[in-house]
Amino acid sequence: MRFWKSWIVATKDLSLFKRNRYILYSLIAMPVLVGIVLPSVYLFFLPADVPSATVTLLVNLSTTYFVIIAVVLPTIMASYSFVGEKVEKSLEPLLATPTTDGELLFGKSLAAFLPCMGATYIGAAIFVALVDYWSFSRLGVFLLPNAEWAVINGLMAPLACILSVESNIIISSKVNDIRAAQQLGVFAVLPIILVMILASTVQSIPLLTLSLIVAASLAVADIALFYLSKATFRREEILTKWR
Repeated sequence: MRFWKSWIVATKDLSLFKRNRYILYSLIAMPVLVGIVLPSVYLFFLPADVPSATVTLLVNLSTTYFVIIAVVLPTIMASYSFVGEKVEKSLEPLLATPTTDGELLFGKSLAAFLPCMGATYIGAAIFVALVDYWSFSRLGVFLLPNAEWAVINGLMAPLACILSVESNIIISSKVNDIRAAQQLGVFAVLPIILVMILASTVQSIPLLTLSLIVAASLAVADIALFYLSKATFRREEILTKWR
């Protein structure tokens, strides 16, 4: 695979996203709201005598919400990848470029993954700053970052984001309407969101161990879905059906 070819595709998509206000507002609003609202709800309204173990549990569980952000944001961006080319009337030149299917799909995935994870990490940074401000003033310690935070944000979030990106790009290549692509994209990532919610409520397994198990499962799913997307991608079919 020629990665420079994929990067050309990615930079083209990134320039397209910059002109879409809906995408830009979504990238800014969701992480900032979660990064500010979650600490405010879970920490700043807690009673003064709350046990430190309860605070640590709430902080660790709240961290998993950033995995959900990394899953939801691609339903806005990745679902736009091929359908957006039709709207911009650049679909045929794109599919006619001398790139392999793998290079094209990887470039599209990269264009959605980078801003989604960048926005997620901005929200996570705000979250860490507010949590540590509260914990140092109330408990005299910095609660974050810890091992659970590192695994959730360093492994689970990007792997879950990749899975969401790949799912939505497959959907975007199969439908010819932006709203339909986004709606189907939401349904496609619902199982991932449910797994994240269920994982955050399991008390019988330590959160760190559970996070590593989920991350390994996501890695396997990412690899399988990428090869599935290559196997089911049909340039000629897209050109003939979408004219």
